[in-house]
Amino acid sequence: MTPLADPLSPAPGPDQHTLAWRRSELCGLTPQSARPGSPDPHATRANRLAEAAGPILDDLDSALRDTGATLLLADRGGQVIRTVRDAARISRMLLQRGVDDGAILTEDAVGNNGIGTALETRRGVFIHGEQHFAEVLRDFSCYGHPIIDPLTSRMVGAVNLSGMNADASRLFAPFVRKIVADIEARYVDTARGDDRELWRRFVERTRSSDSPTCAFGDEVVLASNSSLERLAAQDIATLRRMVERGETADVVELSVGRVGVSASRVGRRGHLVDLAFPDDDKPAARRPVHRKANRGAHAVVGPSGSGITTAALATAGPEAVHIRLAGADDARQAWQELAVPALREHRDRGIPLVLDDIDLLEDTDLRRLASRLNAMENGLVVVTCRDNPRPAVTEVLDACGARTTVRPLHERGAELEGIVHAMVDALATARGADTPTVTSRFIDAVGGLDLPNGLVSLRAVLTECLDGIEGRIPPRLDVGDLPSRARAGRPPTSGELARGEYDAIVAALAECDGVRSRAARRLGISRTTLYARMREFDLS
Repeated sequence: MTPLADPLSPAPGPDQHTLAWRRSELCGLTPQSARPGSPDPHATRANRLAEAAGPILDDLDSALRDTGATLLLADRGGQVIRTVRDAARISRMLLQRGVDDGAILTEDAVGNNGIGTALETRRGVFIHGEQHFAEVLRDFSCYGHPIIDPLTSRMVGAVNLSGMNADASRLFAPFVRKIVADIEARYVDTARGDDRELWRRFVERTRSSDSPTCAFGDEVVLASNSSLERLAAQDIATLRRMVERGETADVVELSVGRVGVSASRVGRRGHLVDLAFPDDDKPAARRPVHRKANRGAHAVVGPSGSGITTAALATAGPEAVHIRLAGADDARQAWQELAVPALREHRDRGIPLVLDDIDLLEDTDLRRLASRLNAMENGLVVVTCRDNPRPAVTEVLDACGARTTVRPLHERGAELEGIVHAMVDALATARGADTPTVTSRFIDAVGGLDLPNGLVSLRAVLTECLDGIEGRIPPRLDVGDLPSRARAGRPPTSGELARGEYDAIVAALAECDGVRSRAARRLGISRTTLYARMREFDLS
């Protein structure tokens, strides 16, 4: 059967449904086997999305009464977290077919549908009756639309409205888009207050206590110097998952052994976590002695082009003074004419300060900076540097009471999708051109590119891609549009535990009969990350 094209559909291309059917088949589905999936008991809860959408959906209970329509809200994993329905026949039919709170409506579970396809394409989509891949959904017509966080361009969920009248469903789009716009606005309103409060509590805790402390929010992960000295990256990720799922215990098994955990909630979604390590009761002489860190200073480190400056400015806040030391003619000028006056003003006025590119300073000036940070008692100073710092830079980092590590671009999984879409949109707007459709295959391929200068390299590649499709109607970016010079896979580095990743991926693919989407869920990573890793290890 060839699905009919919908002229009103905002989704890309006349063959959108054919492509969705093809994706469904590649997931190992048949029209008879495709049906809503069961919820994952270990999935992270989308508390913030539910909170943002709650008041808006509450008002729809009366609006949808006697309409025969059902509205679904799903998180970015395709799990339904809220339904609005009446007692009409369509609602009962959907319930009988498994469409209810907790159901998984991803394309790899149930084929193309208003939730799964909107999440897959990041675009609104109409699906009428027989255009559904799954037989259990062919009695219904629907319109689905993704929910995008306006601040980060990350996809956070989707809304779908279902009915039985194909003609009436053409009115679904403006109704659903208005709901999505209202949810996105409230999502922004809930974004920053909790994170600011979490940061304030974290600074207070680490200033008054030497105990290892971590803080986890929606968009914030903080770790004190004393916790970073002992915890591996996977330990911090484990702690975050546990507090988000409400699974913390008094003692947790981590890579360093059994660690005592005391978690307290901050605001609506933040958590402050105090840790007690097994050797804390041993004499202090057995542990390394470190200079006391200034609890008001924060270090941001990461590879060039990974967005460390953006992370530093987000940490310091909009009032911060941003000093780019790389703007000086030489290291001496950077210290005397930029850093010293800024530190003096920070000391006198308490204005938050970001010192960018401190690794450009001379070693003697870096030691002066470390000394000033240790003596500083007020306000916030954020220093940034690239990864693999030399000893003098490390001394400055050790003088900071907290540290944020920004991962390389290729390791940031689902976040990379939002970065690519936002950058393509900005580049197209600057040209005065329509924003092209970006296929999921293109996103997957970008995840495996060699981007030596991170975001700068990515911008150059995307600019070349837009040059190549200029004049194409409709504008569309697919994997074949990537320049050949950028397609070589990046070899695994020794720091990525390549052997362990390789073995885990091979085992997951074997257990899931080669279905990559299921293997990605088993591994706890996005499909984008899985595809990139498979290319790196020549498994694709």
